[in-house]
Amino acid sequence: MGIFTSSKKNLQDLPKPASFEFGSVKSISLPEIEEEMISSSVSPSSFNAIQKDDARTRKQIFVKMEYYKEALDTIDKIREKIKEADVVLNDLRNMKEKEDQHLEKWHKDLDGIKDKLGRMDQVLYEMEHD
Repeated sequence: MGIFTSSKKNLQDLPKPASFEFGSVKSISLPEIEEEMISSSVSPSSFNAIQKDDARTRKQIFVKMEYYKEALDTIDKIREKIKEADVVLNDLRNMKEKEDQHLEKWHKDLDGIKDKLGRMDQVLYEMEHD
């Protein structure tokens, strides 16, 4: 009897598995598949041209309808959130512009008060020393 040989058994003699149910798989992460040059008859420059042409063509993707509808719903929700964020950002920008305008007015008022105070000091100093 060899190392890799065994006594022949019929398939009916083997135990049957308890269940063939594996459950559903929602998302599978597959690694990126890189194209390799198979024959040496293709030059690298023509191979790059072939790759560019392949990149321009659209490939078909098959998706279950329930996942497709779920993806569309998710995209719609994302669009709504983006619109809400855009409105909030515009409101914040307007508030900041108004705040900047108020601050600029306060700075001008303060500079005016400083100028008036400086003139008053100068007038009082001149009156005192005359």
